[in-house]
Amino acid sequence: MSDPYLVAGIRSDPALRTSPGYRSFWTWLLSQDLDSQGWPIGTYSKITVWIDPLRGSISVYDLDEEGTRIPAEGGGYVTHEVAVTLTSQPQNSGFISGDDPI
Repeated sequence: MSDPYLVAGIRSDPALRTSPGYRSFWTWLLSQDLDSQGWPIGTYSKITVWIDPLRGSISVYDLDEEGTRIPAEGGGYVTHEVAVTLTSQPQNSGFISGDDPI
């Protein structure tokens, strides 16, 4: 498998989305309408994008029986990967940090 074009963490605090690069990424992320695929913002911690061919995966939070995120050893939360359909390539490439350690 090829190297990812973009690995981006999701920032839950709007105050941390103000840099031009993150604003551009955020605009692109919202345009992908992952909500319609069952993954609204807040249900995943990162997105990984490959461009040849265009495809993506998100790290979805695992929840306990009460619907609470499960803490991971070393920080962050337990997640699992889910494939998502993307409609366009983001302008950003490389690595963008988010709330949780990646």
